[in-house]
Amino acid sequence: MELKHTFKLAALSAAILTAPAMAEEPVYVTGGANLFLFDTEIHNLDSGFGPWLGLGYQIDDNWAVELDYNSASTDTRDLSPNVDTDVSLLSLNGVYRYAPVGQNSILVKAGLGKYDLDAGSAGDITETVLKAGAGYEYYIQPNLSATVMWDLLYSIDETVIDSMATIGLKYQFGSVKSSKTAESKPAKVDPVEKQTLDSDSDGVPNNQDMCANTPAGVRVNSQGCPFDRDADGVYDYLDECPATPAGARIDDKGCRIALTEKVSIDLYVSFPLNSSYIPDEYYDEIKKVADFMREYPDTNVQLVGYTDSTGTAKYNQMLSEKRAAKVGTYLVNRLNIDASRVSSMGKGEENPIADNSTKSGREKNRRVTAEITATVEK
Repeated sequence: MELKHTFKLAALSAAILTAPAMAEEPVYVTGGANLFLFDTEIHNLDSGFGPWLGLGYQIDDNWAVELDYNSASTDTRDLSPNVDTDVSLLSLNGVYRYAPVGQNSILVKAGLGKYDLDAGSAGDITETVLKAGAGYEYYIQPNLSATVMWDLLYSIDETVIDSMATIGLKYQFGSVKSSKTAESKPAKVDPVEKQTLDSDSDGVPNNQDMCANTPAGVRVNSQGCPFDRDADGVYDYLDECPATPAGARIDDKGCRIALTEKVSIDLYVSFPLNSSYIPDEYYDEIKKVADFMREYPDTNVQLVGYTDSTGTAKYNQMLSEKRAAKVGTYLVNRLNIDASRVSSMGKGEENPIADNSTKSGREKNRRVTAEITATVEK
């Protein structure tokens, strides 16, 4: 009973001892301790503890194939005296890791094996099992890692499921290679080094850095780019005026342009008879005023409303004020101009710009006007 068990361990150990001779290949050796947990109604065995060994070949960064030999010694249950039973499992497995080789990762394993329960004179059972499990690998050093796994063992012959917990160490020889020869492709960068390489030393790895040449010592955000607190397009470390108002015209130092020349914009909005409703065709004209005021943050606007001569002077004064206020409200509420920069007034039927005795003249006189002037650098 012990001879067969010892022979299998010796055979796999011999294979493992040849691994250093293949150090240029992506070969690894692994091993540790395992605990078998049996379906006691079928196998009538106590839990079994023992050693295990494995020899693997890393196909690429994520896939490997692994030959494992698990063994344990246990006793039969409910028999007196107890009968010693040797347990062994030889399996060939595919192993998938979610992170590339060299990084801590969840592992998934599945394979096919031969399960041997040898109780000496009490009997010997050999079963074919499907093996499936999951675990975790933690890197202690670049080539040395610790593994923990939990596997289910499904016996095809007896339709029974046992389980096995393993813990061990793994040593990786060589490096992972693709199917192409090493001469046909650039040298592979170590995955850990690739993830942490930071060429501009700003604390953000290259694979996440959207501003890869940030000068040393400059504070950056999570994308590796310098801060721009006033959102004027000039990074803080270059910005000599870090609190520029939004939308202001600036120079390449982030400062508002000096005032040296007058620029202006006029507004003219015409209204229907006896109404303060703003016709749709004037919305774009009002937006031009808002855009101008954002570009030149020092400017204010005063809106002046007028009417034609129809109606009483008192009524026309009220209507003119209402029209000017309506345009002001649109600038503040719809176009987000600060209310402190907008004022309005009405002048009733004063200052006509056309003949009130004609229909077309009265239409022109029902209006709101404004003129904004700013002094800026060309």
